[in-house]
Amino acid sequence: MIMKATLEFNLPEENSEHIRAVHAGAAWVALHDIDYMLRNHLKHGPTFNTADDMAQEVRRQINEALQLLDE
Repeated sequence: MIMKATLEFNLPEENSEHIRAVHAGAAWVALHDIDYMLRNHLKHGPTFNTADDMAQEVRRQINEALQLLDE
């Protein structure tokens, strides 16, 4: 049995919601990458020179994902 789901948006009013749904996969990948980076840091020791360096990298990855969701 094949199941399908359809999302409908009233454009242009719900354009932001539409864009977020379309790019949800990219946001998931960004979260996965951040999780993997933090996992490696905890498991193998520091991977950044300072906590600020790590925070800046996490913010960079989050901002890349947010830019996709705000197009």
